[in-house]
Amino acid sequence: MSSPALPLSASGDRSTPAVALRAIPSTAPALRELERVLDVFRTVNRSNKDVVSDSRLQQIEWVAGELALALPLGLTEAADSSLAELLAPDAVSAYLLYGRGGYLRTAPIVATNPTSYDTSERIRIFCLEAIARQARLTFTAPDLPPWRTRPTVSPHLANLITQRLERDAEQWHETDRPDTIVRGLAMWGVMRDVLPRLGELEAMLLDDLTLTDTDRNLALIRQPQGGLRGRMPEPETAGLSEGTARHLAAWLDRRDKLTGRLEGGTPRHLWLATPPHPDAGVPIRSRGISKWYKKVADAVQIKQDADGTPEAGLVPTRWETMRRTLLAQREALEATT
Repeated sequence: MSSPALPLSASGDRSTPAVALRAIPSTAPALRELERVLDVFRTVNRSNKDVVSDSRLQQIEWVAGELALALPLGLTEAADSSLAELLAPDAVSAYLLYGRGGYLRTAPIVATNPTSYDTSERIRIFCLEAIARQARLTFTAPDLPPWRTRPTVSPHLANLITQRLERDAEQWHETDRPDTIVRGLAMWGVMRDVLPRLGELEAMLLDDLTLTDTDRNLALIRQPQGGLRGRMPEPETAGLSEGTARHLAAWLDRRDKLTGRLEGGTPRHLWLATPPHPDAGVPIRSRGISKWYKKVADAVQIKQDADGTPEAGLVPTRWETMRRTLLAQREALEATT
């Protein structure tokens, strides 16, 4: 038995069965207002990155995305009615509770503990303040949690990175070593002597380095965790070990050859991309430094896995974790002297 034909509409199309129809939920007024504020931040970011940097815009968009996820979970009865209600103290408190508990994560994590770090909560509060300020809304900021760093690892693991770099270098005659290895030895020497963050390493200039028979120094401007908060950064000069100075001298020789191939000017930055990277001779960014370090650390971890090293003893693949480990070791030694 054939099914009855569906009636045609005035345009000749068959009508859609009512069972197939569904209403598309409308965006909450609070989120529509929030999106308009985000558009302002994006516009300012495109024209003036000194006011709204790329990293700050990314953080604000991250917080806005979390608010959109938290709203259906239940903040307050009126939180969806306006941006003012979404940023009211009770709604903010509920949002921070969800964020702290790891309920707003959208990406899988390796750690078995999904809870958020205090640093993430500080960023959430800073961004909420910025959103409220841009929207000209009254905002009662919650108390900021204290700064606490991620746990560090055993200091001896830094020696494994050094040994790996030295073994890679020993496979080549000194004059034939790839530029990446020569730069890596110098960069890691600076890490162990100066303990720079990735951004500080990226910002180093050739003029910051002094290598003479009597002076082995490197000037840098620290970028402390949490920002300078209106204070002018103070430059400092750090001494370099003899071994690091030797690696830096070798790198400067390679650096001169890299810049000699460039057209349109010579970069002032100390650290440059090396072959086979297509931008060899161009200043390397912090992301590139991070990727280089992770590649070395991954190679060390492969050897550790083969030796049966437990997970807790593996070399960290994050530059900042290793930096904090060496910093803690140095502070402990200074406290005993």
